[in-house]
Parts: sequence; structure tokens; C-alpha cells
Amino acid sequence: MMKKVFAAILSIALIAGVSACGEKKAEGPDYADDEAMSIIAEGFSKRSSLIDKLKGQGKDTSESKNLQQIIQAEIDNDKPLKARQFKDSKLQEQIIAYLNSLDDQLAVVKKYSSTSAEYTTAWSEAYDKRSTILKTFVDKYGLKVDSKYQDTLDDLVRNGNSVQEKNETDQVINNLVSSAQFDKTEAEYGGYYTYSAVIENTSKINFSSVSLLLALYDADGVKVEETFANTSSWAAGEKVRFEAGTDVTAAEVKVSVSNYDVGK
Repeated sequence: MMKKVFAAILSIALIAGVSACGEKKAEGPDYADDEAMSIIAEGFSKRSSLIDKLKGQGKDTSESKNLQQIIQAEIDNDKPLKARQFKDSKLQEQIIAYLNSLDDQLAVVKKYSSTSAEYTTAWSEAYDKRSTILKTFVDKYGLKVDSKYQDTLDDLVRNGNSVQEKNETDQVINNLVSSAQFDKTEAEYGGYYTYSAVIENTSKINFSSVSLLLALYDADGVKVEETFANTSSWAAGEKVRFEAGTDVTAAEVKVSVSNYDVGK
């Protein structure tokens, strides 16, 4: 009797053991964080390698057909990342933005003639966007490429740095003028008005050749004229009176930065 009981217990234990062995451990998401930069580097190298190949064949890499092929090589390599999951949401945002910048470049090449002004503007925007994100990949995520393409990456990162600095400076000067209130003064002889505002440069940046665009609106909210208020220099910590004259009497003045340079 004891033998039968023992055999039954052993049988149950064996069955439970086999059942446990047959169970698979649940696997987590296949995150792309660890391999994302190697995939981006591979796409960068494929693009750069194709440029070298086409140049070796004596082909103009700026020609629309060839440039489309060049951009497409990088897109084809990187696009699987769009469907991948990431632990780092910020990295995922940058990856998606980078893939979009490649799509933007391809769209520009397909849409515009390379000799048109529209092409120059749109291509510069897409180029700046791509180079800025590549700078982020290098600085924050350790992107490294094949040594023979390092100079190309360095040039793009330098451009990305310039774009980033320009964007930051744009933000500074826009903040300085956004709340400026332009007062209207009528000339003694009548019919002529001066719009002026004293604005302090509270930043640490020395500006030069600053031009502010004043949009003048009537009482019905209709823009009736645009004029400019300028200064040749605006040093850090300095207060400058910006003013413009016109024969238009405005109910509202909206100000924006038209142009500026950074001084020494």
C-alpha cells in the first residue's frame, strides 16, 4: 500500500515538473534604446558610402535623382526604428524627429528644382533640423560613426551648434521686445506721428544693427502699415530708444524682430 502511495506522489511530482519546464518566461518589450545609435550610425555610413560611390562614378551627388537615392538609403536603414519601443521617451522623440527630417529632405528634393529659391530655403531648414538632432545624438547619446565619415559628422554637428546658438539668441531678443509698449506722439504741425519705446537689453548679449518691425493697426483691427524702428548697436545692459515716424495714426502697435546681428 505504501508503495502505491509513494508511486502516486512521485507521478504527480513528475507531471508538475514537466508542466513547469514547459512554461515559458514572459518576455518584456524589445526596447531599441541600446541599439538605436548603432542603427543611426549605420544609416549615416550607408548614406556617406553611397555619396562616395556616386562621386567615384563621376556623378553629381546634388542632382535630384542621385540625391533622392542618397537620402533614401539612410531612410531605408533607419525607418524600422519608427515602429520600435523605447524606455527613454526623449530618445524616442529625437529618433522620430530625425526620421522626419530625412523625410523632409526627400520631399524638398522631389518638390523643388535645385536652382529655385524655394529649394534653397526648404533645404536649409531640413539640413539644419537634421544637423541639430545629430548634435543631440552625439552629445547626449554617444553617437559614433566610422572614422572615414567622422569629418562629415563633425561638419554637421558644427552646423547644429550654430543653429542651436542662433535659436537661443532669437529667443533672447524676441523676449526683450515682445512686451515693449510703443507710445504715439503727434507732431506740433499735425498729421505726423512718432512711435517710440525705450527697451533695456537685460541679456548678456551685445546686439548690433537691430531692426524692429512695427505693425500698425486701426481701431477695427486692420493692419494699415508696417514701419521699422532701428538702432546700430544695443549693448548688454543698455537702454535704447526705438522709434519710427509715419503719417498713420494707429490704435494698436505690434512689434517683432525683423533683423539683428550679434556684436562683440
